[in-house]
Amino acid sequence: MKTRIAAAVGLLTILVAALAYGQDHGIPTLVNIPFKFSVGKKEMPAGKYLFVPDPEVGSLILRNKDNGKAMYVRIRERLAHVSSSEKPSVRVVFDTVGDQKFLSEFWPATNDDGYLLGVTKKEQKHLVLSQ
Repeated sequence: MKTRIAAAVGLLTILVAALAYGQDHGIPTLVNIPFKFSVGKKEMPAGKYLFVPDPEVGSLILRNKDNGKAMYVRIRERLAHVSSSEKPSVRVVFDTVGDQKFLSEFWPATNDDGYLLGVTKKEQKHLVLSQ
């Protein structure tokens, strides 16, 4: 009986580990943003930010490393990666309207898909920050 219980617990442990390994949690990525910007209606100061995407719950955690404050940013859409011969790098895209910058996209360096985070309805230009 003890052998069956031990085997069942071992099998369950392997199954849970396999499921956890297959989760699509993003790798935390540190990005230095040298200017103030907006996420929705919230203004964020310049500084170092940790981006942690979690597409399963449809959000990205954005944490300011200088003051420790964090917020959830809704992932509006997953953006397909277009393969290229270039080495993948972290890219953060901002929509610029006048002198304001709005967080728009996040592309991790893992060569994975990107994430659409914000949409600016006004006429804008894209500012791409690569690191």
